Amino acid sequence: MVCATEQEAYELLKHLDISYEKVEHPAITSVKNVPFALPGPQVKNLVLQSRKGKQVYLVILPDEKQADLKFLAEQLNEKRLSFVPEDKLNQLLGVSAGTVTPLALMHDQEKKIQVVIDAAIDRKDTVGFHPNVNTATLIMKFEDFEKILEYLGYTPVYEQL
Repeated sequence: MVCATEQEAYELLKHLDISYEKVEHPAITSVKNVPFALPGPQVKNLVLQSRKGKQVYLVILPDEKQADLKFLAEQLNEKRLSFVPEDKLNQLLGVSAGTVTPLALMHDQEKKIQVVIDAAIDRKDTVGFHPNVNTATLIMKFEDFEKILEYLGYTPVYEQL
């Protein structure tokens, strides 16, 4: 298993000529009760799988939104969704729970993951993601994030979640 590194996240951004603001902070494993503010709107990233684990989703939600797995399943035409176990998360993205980021999608070599983005996220604003470690957040234009997805071969699905 290959671990996603902070360095490769920065190399990806440099390769795509994407500017960002780096904010270093204490480790964040959940967006609940973060004792400091980050600039701009923030999101949370959930890696979920279908009932039998055949389909995997990286779901990106506004940080203040509560994930309703039953509703998400309905929106994605699945019977049930559950969180991907830690070992599978490591295999798919090379990250552990609490450090999930779309910047690790380069490790999804077989393109098993479908990216799902809440349509409530303002695509004209900024968005922040960890650079494969949870002690920093990189704030970038959402349109630059979309460039990253396109470069990595992902077509996101936008849903009212």
